[in-house]
Amino acid sequence: MARSDFNPIRSKSSSNVKRSDNRIFKNRNILIGIFFILMFLLIFWRTSELQLSSADSDQIPVTYGNRAQMQVEAPRGDILDSSGEPIAYSTTQPMLYLCNSGLEGTALNDMLLDLSELMLENGVKLPENLVNYFDYSSASKEKRDKSNAEFVFKKDLQEIEKWQQNTDLFGLKKAEDTKRIEEQIITDPQKFYEYLLFDKFGIEDRDAGGDYRYTVEEAFNIIQMRYLILEHNWQYTQGQAIEVGGPVNQKIITAVEEQNQRYAGVLIADKPQRQYSENSFLYAHVLGYTGQISETEYQQFKNLNYGLNDIIGKSGVELSAERYLHGVPGILPYSYWEKTAEGEEFIQGTGGVAPQPGANVRLTLDQDVQRVMLEAFSEHMAELRDKEDSVPAKAAGGVLMNVKTGAVIAMCAIPSFNPQDFIMAQYDSEAAERVQEYFSDNDNKPMLNRAISEIYHPASTFKPFTAIAALENGVISETNQVYNCAGKEEIGHRIWTCYGEPDQGHGDLTLRQAMATSCNLYFAKLGIDTTIDKLSPIFKKLGMGEYSGIDLPGEAKGIRPSKEVKRKTRALPEDQLWFPADTAQSSIGQFDNAYTMIQLARGVGGIATGKLVQPHVIKEITAPNGEIIKPEVIQIEDLGFSESSINLVKNAMNGLQHDIEYSTTYLNFHNYPMELGMKTGTAEVQDSSSTNISIDSLFVCFAPLDDPEVVFAGIVEDATIGAGLSTVAKKVLDQYFGIETPEPAAEPAPVID
Repeated sequence: MARSDFNPIRSKSSSNVKRSDNRIFKNRNILIGIFFILMFLLIFWRTSELQLSSADSDQIPVTYGNRAQMQVEAPRGDILDSSGEPIAYSTTQPMLYLCNSGLEGTALNDMLLDLSELMLENGVKLPENLVNYFDYSSASKEKRDKSNAEFVFKKDLQEIEKWQQNTDLFGLKKAEDTKRIEEQIITDPQKFYEYLLFDKFGIEDRDAGGDYRYTVEEAFNIIQMRYLILEHNWQYTQGQAIEVGGPVNQKIITAVEEQNQRYAGVLIADKPQRQYSENSFLYAHVLGYTGQISETEYQQFKNLNYGLNDIIGKSGVELSAERYLHGVPGILPYSYWEKTAEGEEFIQGTGGVAPQPGANVRLTLDQDVQRVMLEAFSEHMAELRDKEDSVPAKAAGGVLMNVKTGAVIAMCAIPSFNPQDFIMAQYDSEAAERVQEYFSDNDNKPMLNRAISEIYHPASTFKPFTAIAALENGVISETNQVYNCAGKEEIGHRIWTCYGEPDQGHGDLTLRQAMATSCNLYFAKLGIDTTIDKLSPIFKKLGMGEYSGIDLPGEAKGIRPSKEVKRKTRALPEDQLWFPADTAQSSIGQFDNAYTMIQLARGVGGIATGKLVQPHVIKEITAPNGEIIKPEVIQIEDLGFSESSINLVKNAMNGLQHDIEYSTTYLNFHNYPMELGMKTGTAEVQDSSSTNISIDSLFVCFAPLDDPEVVFAGIVEDATIGAGLSTVAKKVLDQYFGIETPEPAAEPAPVID
């Protein structure tokens, strides 16, 4: 069984080489093993040293402070009136902020106690987020010794339960939802204090047997600070600074800067503060107000350099020009302490970017005209309320606009609000109460801009619209414009009565005579002859029932009469049909006519000039260096009306200035140094919840007659006949044109319009 290639004998040299290789391999493994053992011992020694050396540090981390940078708000741009006087501007105040420095447990509580004492010693209030819900009792506040303090809930039980159930705060549950006592809602204030002290924030140890680290007062101060962090926990854990309080004085600034280690994570930064001038109330609804950004708003703006603490515009120009006013936030680097092998080293923050202030917005509004308009409306309303046959005269709205450019010269709404209250509300309880009333007053609605956001029946002020439509459609002309008023007659299968001359009627009337006497029968017949299919398109062309495009939020669209609108807005099929009586009512400003004052002013201006302008309150927007970044936007549309039609309506509207002797309009304007076009209106309004009928008085006018420059439109709710409003218009025009005219010599007799 021998094989030819098998050799049982090995050479001596081959065996010796193999034994040598085995010895080298074994020695190498021993060396590697020794190396790993030494490394393990070194790591163990170093870890033990670190643990022993930090035993007294109370868990203070290696770095006191967060190396992230703090975003700093940019001052909002100024809002100025037409003369350049600021009515909204920004100031800066040094405020305290807190970022996540990594402190926990007792170290965090001690730091917050030091900070709270520093604040109180220097007159800075602690955050009131918690005490809005939970606080000392009134009796306990009066005691110097708080060791036996009693606590109370500051809101009703339903709100407290909802507050405690908030999963972002406490996440407690109703008893029926959990059997665990420690998870249930706490309705006893004393027990709730103990819950915060022992369980939620771990400030004291339940098992300490009364040997507590802090007094009750100290503990509650810490609780208030811890609750602030809890409310802003996501922001805090993400490394963003949260506002603690302020403004702070130099003593606090020095203490924080010089004792950075003691006040770990505490920062001081200048915070922009919105301020409004003492004249800002004149512009309230146009100006608007600012407030804390909401969650919805933050989600909308977060990609545009907005932060969770930003102040933004909530209404008016503050809202419509928000993206220009906001500015670009800056970055504030801050310093921190770092523990090293040699001790502690202070690391100074470097870099950073200064915030860029927002752009400045200049308005078209004239302060003097604005003041006169507001005062004139207020005085007129007070007179109506003081008369023997007094009326509520509860609200008003008005506008004066340049018909050549669309620039709004004055705009007001009554009741109103004070923008400064929204700033003071965080410091002044009375201002906070007023702000709450602004939003809760559903009867007077002081936050409503009645010039653009409320729609009204225009009543007889709408008759010029019917006239221009009839003229443009050839229904009447310069030589053919007479209708007869018999006082009472059937029109469109309905009996109509002339309010001015119900017994004998006015007889034959021209357009001027009909406009001056405001004869309903004339315009009802004129409208029926024109037809709603030809009236409605002209109304639309004049911007009625359409958005004007004004650069303010909250504009109402209004309602313009048409067969389609009636069909869509009535439930019953028989009510969806259009009747001649509907046309008659629409022609005198009733039925489905409902417009804002800005629409009415714009439309009257269109009739007077043949051109429709876009109203605007912003004249220009400039960068902080004065460079114009958005010039005034002037949009003008030629309506294509004939000069003959325009002149006939202008002449008709001039009748109220001269033709009706001893009327309020006659006494106010018959000796005026310029010719005007005007129209009064008295709208009957039925309360939807009752059979009560009130009267809204309206007045529109433009001046001068031959080359119109401005148009006025105004309304007083729940008032009397519209002629009285001409007094308001006269005062406004006097101020605008610089005219000094005497008051009317006598009280006029009532005139039905």
